[in-house]
Amino acid sequence: MASGAPVVLYRRHVYMLPTGSGYLFGVSALAMLLTATNYGNGLAYGFSFLLIAIAVVSMLFTQRNLQGLSISAVGTEPVFAGEHARFPIVISCPDTVARLALWLEQDGHTDEFSIDPGESVRRSISVPTAERGRLPMPGVRLASRYPLGIFFAWSRRIRMVNDCVVFPRPAPPVPIQIADSGGSGRHGLVRRDGEDFYGFHNYQAGDSYRHIHWKSLPKSGALQVKTFAGTQQKELWFDLANAPGPGLETQLSQLCRWIIDADSQQLRYGLRVGATTVPPGLGSAHRTHCLTLLALYPVDHASDHT
Repeated sequence: MASGAPVVLYRRHVYMLPTGSGYLFGVSALAMLLTATNYGNGLAYGFSFLLIAIAVVSMLFTQRNLQGLSISAVGTEPVFAGEHARFPIVISCPDTVARLALWLEQDGHTDEFSIDPGESVRRSISVPTAERGRLPMPGVRLASRYPLGIFFAWSRRIRMVNDCVVFPRPAPPVPIQIADSGGSGRHGLVRRDGEDFYGFHNYQAGDSYRHIHWKSLPKSGALQVKTFAGTQQKELWFDLANAPGPGLETQLSQLCRWIIDADSQQLRYGLRVGATTVPPGLGSAHRTHCLTLLALYPVDHASDHT
């Protein structure tokens, strides 16, 4: 089943079969019952019925261990191609019965955990990535052999509406080329000379930490940034049409590298990708926005840039 809302495991969503130990337990109970019938032994009858009762109670507890659990997906963090995408999920126990020895299964990998009454646990599904784009959350299921291990209960495969943005794999680090700012449209750094002190202005996101006047903070209660006459904000423009290839994926990887390097150096940068233009900016939100554009750039546009 697939869902974007929390998934609740009702009785119809839980399946159950005996385990290998369970079949052996059943054969033993049946053999003892046949022996009691053959010899008319009351003690053997009582022991046989006790084993059968234990099996029935165990079956009910095994199903109860999954029934009523709520599973919901949590937002994912973007990753770069080649890294592992992690899909957090929250599993909640809404009633007063603890759920013990639960398994979260995904592609043959299991993660065992328990949930206290009325509590929630957060687990994570790890998926390797190979290429950029949107990676959908894989299907998972919950399972359990609690309490005796003679029955195995599992849920339907749960496919939640959630995905992870996979950024292009960054190209190897290379120096950012400095170019003239005059309308060439190519990536370049606008440089301005002059370092004469001019005054202060209130701190804004993206301002260099090196220019913050920390001594004014106790008096004004706000961060002040030094301004220098003749100094203008450095800006870079990255354009997909001018990124070196060969091929679209190589161009996107190079743009990804430039964005990472510019962000680490606190340089303002803008991005042109096809018909989309992102004005120069700074900060993690700007970086994520630019990298997301690269990640989701359509593959069928490759012929326009090669």
